[in-house]
Amino acid sequence: MSDDQDNTNLVRFPFSKSGVSKTSSQSRNLGLTKLSFDVNPSGAGAKGHWCDVCKGIWYTYFLEVECPVCGRRG
Repeated sequence: MSDDQDNTNLVRFPFSKSGVSKTSSQSRNLGLTKLSFDVNPSGAGAKGHWCDVCKGIWYTYFLEVECPVCGRRG
């Protein structure tokens, strides 16, 4: 999937719980977890999760709780 397609499919989360202002820079797309990527590399239909450490959203099809970038569980 190209970067242009990733940006159009990115769903913005409400940031009230994370303490990130809506006027701050855009959140990062942290991508799919390894397991989810192995199942479906397109990422269509994956559930997004916010990572406070990375200030971005990562995606999974499963009940994973670990950020694929920093490893934080949350």
